[in-house]
Amino acid sequence: MLDTVVFVDSSVIDFFLNDAVLAKVHAEEDTVSTQSLKISAYPTAVLIGSDGVEIDRVIGYEPPEEYLKKLKDYLAGIGTLDDLLARAETDSSRDLYFEIADKYKYRSGLEGALSWYHKVIEAGEPLDSMSGESRIAIADMYRRAKDWEKTIDEFKAIEKDFEGTGFGMDAVIYQAISYRRMGDTAMAIATFEDYIERFPDSEDVDYATRQVDKLKEPETKGE
Repeated sequence: MLDTVVFVDSSVIDFFLNDAVLAKVHAEEDTVSTQSLKISAYPTAVLIGSDGVEIDRVIGYEPPEEYLKKLKDYLAGIGTLDDLLARAETDSSRDLYFEIADKYKYRSGLEGALSWYHKVIEAGEPLDSMSGESRIAIADMYRRAKDWEKTIDEFKAIEKDFEGTGFGMDAVIYQAISYRRMGDTAMAIATFEDYIERFPDSEDVDYATRQVDKLKEPETKGE
């Protein structure tokens, strides 16, 4: 099924008319497909071969030219998870390790993602930017898995180790978000307010303020 509301670029439409079959799945309605494909981010385009085996997937929005090139590369076996894993046998690049970790992350492959993010950290300096990105991603993997104890522990450790950096600041607001998701309203409010006080110039202050207002609203209505 070709949905021209989603794909309006002529080259992309031509690709799906002649080189592939497009099936659009509504995540909230077709939960069986969503769960079986382990979709964890939207939009996600999963490229599946004629044998029914996943070739790879594209996460998020991209310009038509880049999107189409990625799909064609994947069909040619370029840039897929299998291709990257083969390259990693002789290439110890941290960028490559991180790319592999992200592949596993968006396939909900917790163990694979954690393993490769740790390789990124081990191959560089423990407090450099790639280590910071990897540690945030590790904590986020636990958050996606709803392992709240590990999630909070990881973000608290990042807050401490990366104090004074963007990673440390992000770790605080992610703690607040995690507390909210796990239903601990008191800790969520306290952590959002702590974030607002400590980082008044952050672009996320408005978001944090709105979250505090929403969390306090039930209390206001009950008074």
